[in-house]
Order: sequence, then structure tokens, then C-alpha cells
Amino acid sequence: MTEKKTPSQKEVRRIMRSETPRAKKLIWRPIIAGLLLLILLICGVSYAYLRSATNEILVNHSAKDKAKIQKGRPISVLIMGTDVGALGRNDAYVGNTDTMELLTINPTDGSSVITAIPRDTLVKITTKKGSIYEKINAAYALGGPKLAKKTVNELLAVPVNYYALVNMGTLKKVVDAVGGVEVDNSFAFKFDGHQYPKGRQKLNGKEALGYARMRYQDPDNDYGRQRRGQQVLTSAIKKFRDKGNLLAVHQIVMAIKDGVRTDVPLDDLRTLYQNYAPAMNSTQQEQLRGKDAMIDGAAFQIATPQAINEVSKQVRHSMGLEPIKVNNEETKLVKAQTTWNGYNQIEFTLPNGAQYNKWQK
Repeated sequence: MTEKKTPSQKEVRRIMRSETPRAKKLIWRPIIAGLLLLILLICGVSYAYLRSATNEILVNHSAKDKAKIQKGRPISVLIMGTDVGALGRNDAYVGNTDTMELLTINPTDGSSVITAIPRDTLVKITTKKGSIYEKINAAYALGGPKLAKKTVNELLAVPVNYYALVNMGTLKKVVDAVGGVEVDNSFAFKFDGHQYPKGRQKLNGKEALGYARMRYQDPDNDYGRQRRGQQVLTSAIKKFRDKGNLLAVHQIVMAIKDGVRTDVPLDDLRTLYQNYAPAMNSTQQEQLRGKDAMIDGAAFQIATPQAINEVSKQVRHSMGLEPIKVNNEETKLVKAQTTWNGYNQIEFTLPNGAQYNKWQK
């Protein structure tokens, strides 16, 4: 019998790249997704102008959802990027989400936190049909925004109040509308015909898109790309707050109205502005970092109990909640491994003979 060879970390990265050929075109979604939502939350000065556009962006929400906003309570929003055209009004499931970011906003202490969740993170997703071991980016395709919120809630043991589904074909327009962004590049690289020197620099929309998309030259792969994307987001928020004129608002709204759907109550922008604008003064970036794994020939990121509990603690703190010890399906999976370590032993075993992407009763 031929001995099964365990892939190296280099091979795992190659497999992950080959499984996601469109990834370099999609990475800018979480950047602009967070920016678009934050802009809508702080645009009270242009209420009349935005009202017609927000009617297109807003989907159903409950009286309880609206009451939370009116009281100025800390909130969390799961931002998901998807690769479709103009979004419809019916929450139709359009496949896996390419990116996931959890945005928490706390007006009490004047801060917000953006936490990146790797789309290849292994989770156990429970639906009415049964349970399935999948990558977390499949939750939306399996059950829409409600199941996606539930899955993130169960993974991190944090409240997930709202969602924003974003088709992100508008980064260049948004960055240009705020007059460009400033970033601090940690190493020089060339991408899509543009040279990005090491150090601080100003980027226009096209340059910002390339800066956020580049992946394969980054020694930290997707995690490094996430950090560069968050730089663009933070700078764009600051530039918008500094600029804040009606022309910029007009350009941004026209760019996003066909590409954003959310259940955040946007029908009272004045209240949103009054209650949540102070939280935009301080924006922190976090990442849920995983370890390499192979399951049934597919590459995954495994969130360890330590990583899950650290991120859970950070997110709960940002919402004014006490930390708790997370003991869920994902932490149990890791504890049950006998040889996997995420470095030189990357074969990961599912319990009771389960297989990736196969329904369990």
C-alpha cells in the first residue's frame, strides 16, 4: 500500500490559491464594506439627500432592532462581501461570501473594532436539514444572513446584531470621492503596473484597489493582505470625516446604492449620527488567525481554542460585555486531535467518520 504523503505548508498555500482563483479580485470587499457601512452611520448632516438611497439599501428589521439603535447601545454588524451584480430586495442566496468582517461599535467608550474572520475557517454549521462541517464562508449560501450571523455567534460566543451584504465593485469610486487615502506600506512591491514603495504614501482609487488586492508577494499571505485592506479602510473613514461635504456624500451614495443590503435600521439617520458618530473617532483592527489544515484534500484554517477565546474576549470587551470561556464545537474539534499541530502535521480528522461538505444527521 502506498503511504499517503502529508502536504507541506508551501503546498497547502498553493492548494488554497488554486482553489480560489478569483481571490485576488475579491479581497477589497471587506475594506470597502466596512467603509460603506460606517459612512452611512455618520452621514446625519446629509439626511435628506441619503434618504432615497437608503430606502434601496435597507431590508426588513424589527422594532427591537430599531429600539437598540435609538437607545445608542453597543452593536455588532457582520459584513459579508459577495460577487454578484446589483443586489435584489429579497435576500436571495448567491453562493459563498468571499469575505467576512465583524464590526462592533460602542458609542459609550467612543470606539469601534473591525475583526477579520478568515473565510476558510472550519466550522460546524447547524441547519434544519442537519449539520455539516464546512468553511465559514458557506454559511450564507446554506441559510442566508440569519444562518451566517448564527454561525459567527456560535464560533466566537459574541452577539451578532445585524448584517450588511455588499457587492464591492465600487472601491475606486469611493476612495476617489474622499480624495484618496494614505497608507504606511511595510515593504516595497509592484502590482498591476503600479509601484508601491516602502513607507507612507497617498493612493487614488485605482492604486488603493491594487494595494489591497496584492497577496502573493506578501510573506503573511491573506493575513497581510487583510492588514493592508484595513489600512485603506481606516484612512478612508478619516478622510471622509475630514472632507464630509455633500459632493463626496453624493458620489459615494450613487456608487453603493445598488451594491449594499443591510438590516441595520437606516430609516432614522439623524439618530444614528447622534448616537454612533463618536464611536468612529477610534477604530481598531483585529484578526482571527488560524493554523493550516488539510481535510479530505481541501485546505482549511483552524481557529484554535486560544485564538477563539482571545478574539471573543476582544469583541465582547468592545461591546461592554464580560469575557466568557468559549467551549464550542470548534474548540472540541481541536482538543480531539492526536497528531495535528498546524505546522508539520496538518492532516485534520473530523469526528465519527464525518467528511467535509457531507451532511450529518
